[in-house]
Amino acid sequence: METKGILSFFVNRNLLDAIPEFLEHSSYDELIEINLVNDSYRFIYNIEEKYFSPVTEGAYRSFYEEAAKYLVHPEDSVRYAEIMDPGTLRDRLEKSEPPGTLEFQFRVKNLEDQWKWVDSIIVSGAVFGLPEGVLHCYIFDIQQIKDRESGKTKVDRGKKIVLDSLTGLPTNRDFFNAAEKLLKETTGEWMMIVIDLEQFKLFNEWYGFETGNKVLARIGAGLSKDAEHCNGLAGYMGNDDFCLMIPVGKLHPEILFKHIRNVLDRYGASFSFLPALGVACSKSDDSVMRLHDKAEMAIANAKGNFKNRIWYFDEAMYNKLENDYKTLAAFQNALGSGEITFFLQPQCDVETGKIVGAEALARWIRKDGSMVMPGDFVPALENYGFIPDLDKFIWDEVAKWCKGCIDKEYPLLPVSVNVSAIDIFTFDVPQYFASLVRQYRIPKHALKIEITESACGEDSDSVRAAVHALRSNGFVVLMDDFGSGYSSLNMLHELNIDVIKLDARFLRFDNTVLEKGLHILESVVYMAKSMGLPTIVEGVETREQKEYLMSLGCQYIQGFYYYRPMPVTEFEALIQNRRNVDLGGFRAKANEEFRLREFLNDTVYSDAMLNNILGPVAIYEWHGEDVDIVRYNQKFYETVDVKNFHHRLNAIQRFMPPEDAAALFRALRKAVGDRMNGASEVMTFSRLDGSFVKFLIHFYLLEDTKEVKRFYGSARDVTEISDLSNHMKLLSKYLSDCVILLIYRHGRVSFQVAAQGLEKEMGLTREKMEAELNSGRFFYRIGKDDRDRITAEIKRSIENRQNYSAQFDMAGAEGKILSLYLKSDFVDEQTSDVKSIISIECRQE
Repeated sequence: METKGILSFFVNRNLLDAIPEFLEHSSYDELIEINLVNDSYRFIYNIEEKYFSPVTEGAYRSFYEEAAKYLVHPEDSVRYAEIMDPGTLRDRLEKSEPPGTLEFQFRVKNLEDQWKWVDSIIVSGAVFGLPEGVLHCYIFDIQQIKDRESGKTKVDRGKKIVLDSLTGLPTNRDFFNAAEKLLKETTGEWMMIVIDLEQFKLFNEWYGFETGNKVLARIGAGLSKDAEHCNGLAGYMGNDDFCLMIPVGKLHPEILFKHIRNVLDRYGASFSFLPALGVACSKSDDSVMRLHDKAEMAIANAKGNFKNRIWYFDEAMYNKLENDYKTLAAFQNALGSGEITFFLQPQCDVETGKIVGAEALARWIRKDGSMVMPGDFVPALENYGFIPDLDKFIWDEVAKWCKGCIDKEYPLLPVSVNVSAIDIFTFDVPQYFASLVRQYRIPKHALKIEITESACGEDSDSVRAAVHALRSNGFVVLMDDFGSGYSSLNMLHELNIDVIKLDARFLRFDNTVLEKGLHILESVVYMAKSMGLPTIVEGVETREQKEYLMSLGCQYIQGFYYYRPMPVTEFEALIQNRRNVDLGGFRAKANEEFRLREFLNDTVYSDAMLNNILGPVAIYEWHGEDVDIVRYNQKFYETVDVKNFHHRLNAIQRFMPPEDAAALFRALRKAVGDRMNGASEVMTFSRLDGSFVKFLIHFYLLEDTKEVKRFYGSARDVTEISDLSNHMKLLSKYLSDCVILLIYRHGRVSFQVAAQGLEKEMGLTREKMEAELNSGRFFYRIGKDDRDRITAEIKRSIENRQNYSAQFDMAGAEGKILSLYLKSDFVDEQTSDVKSIISIECRQE
């Protein structure tokens, strides 16, 4: 039964054109042309003095009968005669799979009267460019492969070298000893080629270890033949690694690459599994090990580089290695001598410029004050696996600094620290951060964890487990450099990230590609908004970039436009001014954008739908000292709820108190100056019965002429809200308890103080207490045992939907210890973010 082998592999993949090229570049021993039309044959190529071939051309039928009787092993002769019979060979080729190809193996006699295994590939047909009835038969020597597949071990007793049983090549020590001898005892320049079969583990999984072993055996046989022809030496380094040392000029690495690729093509996907070659040429003072090291440096550039699979060593690689080693040694000394520190770069609210957090960036400052830039030492740490040393050091220093901020009563802004893929793969990152916050007694929200998208793509299972553990422990996780890799959407879906960071490089393209960059950035921002994810854009440098990001609805930016990275002392000076700080944390905006053309399409929305969507709206005209309502919708009429409404459309300022009329004109003037954003004010209007109603109206300028200014205005009745606000102020004034709303939104707990009746006893205003609750500082006024108990009760009550009460001591104003009683009532309303109403009563005697 014929085997399909390489030819069926090619044909099944519609690559018939590649078969002649494959055979042309393969290491065959004989090529025989057979003409079935005139019953002739001729040897186009053969290795002399190898096989017993007394006549190289003549009648094919005589040659075939002679070979079957005398040249082919008796156990294979019947099958050989059946396949090569000129009467049936053409029909057999037409019915073969794929058509026009046959492959079979048999044993043939060599000149030493020994039986040797060969592989015969016969091709015909127009697809191979052959005339009708003409065949080409390729003969390949596969004896060494058969020997190694059967597990035989060959021993070269003269050289006392044990050859690998699979590849037939000397291994590690034997190869290097023999190669060193060649290098010392011969003159001339030598070339060392190291070979790596990249992704060979995957090859074994796809095609099986038996096939993988056949590939290694064939490559070993090919390298052995190449070494023999070049008077060189081939070696097997284990796994999927080989070496070849040959005189320079004897064999071009490109030819060797084709030979190895042909072997892989025979069994696997030629476009997926490619060898990588590193090449180095010897110098007069090179040892074999040094020459091998140079080739290894070269192959490091070829691995993963599918454009250039052959890489030649140059001295710059060696210089880089030496510089890297010097950098690593100096870095270890710098860690111990206090030269490694961190700077902080503020992260700001794009609209207000207030600082909402910061990113810690590693800095190396020498004793003389000079700085080693991160680009000069971080790559070396990453390449050689020392980045965890730097990361752990920075994390510890940041946690220690956060503790200092608490002790100094500075605003505690969250600081993000970088976590690399190496960190996750080498130690338990979540456990390390948990120990940090325990050691320094800082809240978990003080540290945010940034993981690059490229790290997320390297081992998704490990990263997914780490992110899940970090978030379960209460840490906020950011995906840094989002959109730069190949797996952004998958990672967002799988990792459940809290915040994403984008790079403003999309805004720094030239005019030819700027529009594409803007579209990419817009798409990512809108996607993040639809997912409820806050976004930080880093690298923002200009006002134009900042304003464009604002127009997209980006909330937070980081970059030179607001602040450069700075020493912690400068950052501390900034945050001590409370006007520079926003303690609200990162919040996500919903995606609010409508496409205007769809919005105005009358085939999509009815008038009733538009009224409900827009709410109460009207068109206002400002001329002279009067403001008139010239058009309005049904919702506006229903909201105003005034009889004989048309009598109140002209000079509407007449129906407002003087101070509110002034607010009306103030809003209109501001809307004229800010056409993009408009302006709003809360204004009071009198009803016919003498009562008052309050409206929040947002104006946008539509038209501005000398005679009149026309505005679009959306109105909202805020009477009840205003009344409620006044009631809360009264509660705070007369209530003897403190009332707090516990809010649970997007997996995070926050607090809102509804009334602070204990302001005098606690020494905290309602606003200050709310800020302390949300920053975590308030809980550090409570003793540790009580604090742990109460926070556990809060969590349990939310999970179990229960009420609870507790008594505890707390440090109030000027350190005075207060005895407080807390009662929490669970709010059983699924649509509300308020989960508990907490009242606190002071029980001082």
